[in-house]
Amino acid sequence: MKKLVVLAVLLLVSVAGYTAWAQDLPLTQTLVPSTISPLDPTREMTAAPVLEGRIHKPLPEEYVWTAAEAKSDKLIYTFPAITEQTEPHYFRAHFQVMAVPKEATLYIAGPRSVSVWINGQLAEKVASDTSSPLGMHVFAMPVVKLLHTGANVIAIEAVRGRGVTGFANSALVRQQTFGQVLVAKIVPREPGVVAADLMHSGSDWKSSTVAESGWQSASFHDAAWKPVMSLGGIESNIELFQWNADAGLYDWPGYDGISPFLAHLPLHVDKVLASYAGRGSFEGLGNLTSDSGDVVVHLPAAQVTDANGPSLFLDFGRELTGRLEIVSDSNTPMKVTVQLGESESEALKVPYLGVNEMTIAPHGVGHSPKSAFRYAKVRFLAGAPELRIKSIHADHIYYPVKYEGSFESSDAMLNRIWETGAYTAHLCMQDGVWDASKRDRGRWMGDLDVSGQVIEDVFADKTLMEDTLDRLLGADPKQLVDQHVNGIPGYSSFWFTGVADFYRHTGDKAFLEREHDRMLQLLTLVDSEFDARGIYANKSNVWLYVDWSPDLNGDTPETRRATTLEFVRAYHAASYLLHEIGDETNAAKYAQRADTVKAAAEKYLTDAKTGTFGPRWQTNAAAVISGAAGPERYTAIWNDVLSQVGKDAGPGLGHGPIMSPYYGDYVLRAMAEMGHREDALQWMRQFWGGMLDEGATSFWEAYDVDWYKEDFHASLQADNRSGYFVSLAHGWSAGPTAWLTQQVLGVQPTGAGFETVNLRPDLLDLEWVKGTVPTPRGLITVDTKKANTGMTLVVDLPQGVVARLSVPVAKGTTSVRVNGEVEKGESVEGGMRCVVVLKQAGHYVVGE
Repeated sequence: MKKLVVLAVLLLVSVAGYTAWAQDLPLTQTLVPSTISPLDPTREMTAAPVLEGRIHKPLPEEYVWTAAEAKSDKLIYTFPAITEQTEPHYFRAHFQVMAVPKEATLYIAGPRSVSVWINGQLAEKVASDTSSPLGMHVFAMPVVKLLHTGANVIAIEAVRGRGVTGFANSALVRQQTFGQVLVAKIVPREPGVVAADLMHSGSDWKSSTVAESGWQSASFHDAAWKPVMSLGGIESNIELFQWNADAGLYDWPGYDGISPFLAHLPLHVDKVLASYAGRGSFEGLGNLTSDSGDVVVHLPAAQVTDANGPSLFLDFGRELTGRLEIVSDSNTPMKVTVQLGESESEALKVPYLGVNEMTIAPHGVGHSPKSAFRYAKVRFLAGAPELRIKSIHADHIYYPVKYEGSFESSDAMLNRIWETGAYTAHLCMQDGVWDASKRDRGRWMGDLDVSGQVIEDVFADKTLMEDTLDRLLGADPKQLVDQHVNGIPGYSSFWFTGVADFYRHTGDKAFLEREHDRMLQLLTLVDSEFDARGIYANKSNVWLYVDWSPDLNGDTPETRRATTLEFVRAYHAASYLLHEIGDETNAAKYAQRADTVKAAAEKYLTDAKTGTFGPRWQTNAAAVISGAAGPERYTAIWNDVLSQVGKDAGPGLGHGPIMSPYYGDYVLRAMAEMGHREDALQWMRQFWGGMLDEGATSFWEAYDVDWYKEDFHASLQADNRSGYFVSLAHGWSAGPTAWLTQQVLGVQPTGAGFETVNLRPDLLDLEWVKGTVPTPRGLITVDTKKANTGMTLVVDLPQGVVARLSVPVAKGTTSVRVNGEVEKGESVEGGMRCVVVLKQAGHYVVGE
């Protein structure tokens, strides 16, 4: 029945107006694995990165708003909606013009609608389409006829922008995403040309929420009006580049909206999938993939309609993060529209950021909105008779890091999984470590609890990780932490576990000391949420989230149960962190708190009949990795619950309940904790390998082997709905990369900055494994192969690392050979492994 419904929808779409796409730009995608190598185009770069800070100077124009109306309320978790509060706001500014130019264009962005007067004359009244996916729009209008030599006055009536949904403990982000910003400038050139401005919005502007008679006139006396509230330059703060809030500024002259530490890499088109000449024609399309000359578009008229405009459908070969860049070689302006998509279907049918129009000045450069994409549709609408294009590139925007960690094995699928998870995490390293670069382009702590370990194991990044963890508590370190991280209690729990992982990888005690007070503030908030039994009770009445799965989001008994278990792990992590910075009183308090909540969970949240924490995979995984479920419950949890993961439940039932790759990572961890690593590996091949088999070049936000594959992107489910909005490069799906490093290569830090580490290589069903793990002290290298007597193992340790090395042995064996010498060790895991301690830096050859 599901397939019939989807087919019916596709037929309706065709009838409803997409027949032109079917005629000119047909879908070509087939579900086959990608073989592109290296997957990350920056991995083998030898040239120095082209940093944004070296090629772009932040624009001077400022976001302003009426000071008394700035949004300052607490973070409330709501889903996107067109909120009312559409009362007008009034702005005035005085500026000087030395000489009236031949051309002048006024640009305004932020509000949903504006009425503009210059020197008392109406320039334009214009409104944006609030159903557009862009929360901010650029209004451009010619004003040269209204300017005077000498003193000039601009007066603006504005209604706040529609805004976008964002979840951050930052007043600046809340104001921008709520739409309470306005930016303006006059450029003495025709539309689309980048040049020094005649005037721009700033702190010297005046504002009012009341319109007095004649307020628009040049002679109006505005001395009683209040100065505006300035948020600073529109490129002055990393907080202004979050949550797609600035996506609509793509056609603001000179705007990049990119942090200075990010880098650019131009990538040419991999394939021209389709071209449609319409009423025009093309020359030199082969140059798009080789950069060997211009592409020429011939148009029969000054302007053509969408239906008749020539168009191209381009494939860049892999998931990328950045923007489409079109470089004009024409002597006249050109107008194009751009549609981006992570899949072919998204780009052609419902691009997440919509159909974006660009006016490109003669010999100028045009950029699409920033997003994640692989495919682009470009339609040429104006610029006749001949549009000459020097290049159409992907401007790949990336965080410059090196692949310090590595993983290789005898299984090509696992190698590709590791590489894809690493690339997925790298794509999400932007103006902060984001959940994804398409949606939501924001800092989410749950996502970071997964992707952070990948970043640490592969890139050894400290700077961006630390900044993200810090800002998740709030951009202002002096502000009291009195709300949950991202507004979600479970994400507050993951802040502690994420910081603990970060500290074990980096040893950054100074960061812990800076966060000490805010850590205690967040713990106080968390403590207040529990009832007298020690069970999470949601006393703040906020939206709860565990996973995009039935009964695991929203305030349900199951979300409360799982959230309680997540806090067992969080309290343990908090106690560890407090101990590390010498706060022994609070460390002891929260160790006891962890024990209290664990005991309560044992008493009130277990199923007396089965000995499990209910039937749900996610909840039982949380119980295992938090320690709420001890080894005495592992058999019950495995037999009754987690052994079913990935299994076909029978006709019509598929492979079990929906689970995102996000919580799938915790299931992998729980399987390893219970000693079922080989089962975890098989499921990894099925689930994450399934994405690769379907053509993924990065891991998707959501996946299920049973979902409809004909138009796969439309069938992906997240946020309790399905469709093309679902991200195809999501940091929370990268977990297998860290899992393979920690459970197969077997390297896990236990002390600050790898001061101590557990080494437990496990070949499972593999013939060999080798790899490296970066530490602040140098690389740890592991190389192991199957041998007649078990395995051969070579380990290299840097100075300052003490390793507990666990190797498989014949049952009951209590010694191993290290560099030819017999070393007495500790028998563990039922006598099937022996642990020896390596206390010095060096090269170790280990065998029985």
